[in-house]
Amino acid sequence: MKQLIIILIMISVATLWSEDIFKARVYRLDSNNQELLFDHYNTVQQEGEKTILTHFYSRPDSSIATIDEVILENGEFISSRSQFLEVDEIGSVTRNSDKMIMRFEKEGKVKEKELNYPTDLLVGPMFNDHIIENWEALNSGEKIYFKLPAPNIQKVATFTFQEVKNSGYEKPDHIVFKLNAASFFLKLVVRPSYFVYEIVTKRLMEIYGTTILRTKQNGKWQNSTDVNMYYEYEGKK
Repeated sequence: MKQLIIILIMISVATLWSEDIFKARVYRLDSNNQELLFDHYNTVQQEGEKTILTHFYSRPDSSIATIDEVILENGEFISSRSQFLEVDEIGSVTRNSDKMIMRFEKEGKVKEKELNYPTDLLVGPMFNDHIIENWEALNSGEKIYFKLPAPNIQKVATFTFQEVKNSGYEKPDHIVFKLNAASFFLKLVVRPSYFVYEIVTKRLMEIYGTTILRTKQNGKWQNSTDVNMYYEYEGKK
């Protein structure tokens, strides 16, 4: 079950998907912000009716470690691709009407599976827009549900997002949301993550929790990394 969660936490004219341009610093959790792991930034491209949202994670030496990309057409999900360059892994999801293909590649080996496409599927770069779309409900204390894909094990899992009090991450003019597994059994093995949003701008400012980012500890690659992430936005000091 733990394998499922660590892959997850690496969503038209009718609904315009976009994203503010940001830069973020990613530190190892509990390092007192002394161990910088990645610089994180994004791009937004418009090609006709297609929108391409791309997240990059680069090492302090500027080498690219991870690329997370989503393609939407008229606001509808078309495909996503997460590439981990340092460990030769690629996970992808490609939609075909009411079906989708999950594909996972590692060191030349490939596995894929066709699944039903859930209308509440989210992948990384789509996340913030989904939160903003549900902002009023979240601020009213409602819990929202959505599904996250895990291409490495060819499954999806349901997660929840809800405002939380007394998390330890509260600050003036901000609101804290908790990301948690919906399944009782996943909750036993996966701890929640916390997202800090600025209320006025509805911008994500901080994340504390587990990510799909790969790092080495004791000479071995880890499938997940616990981090603190701090965001800054273009045009804002």
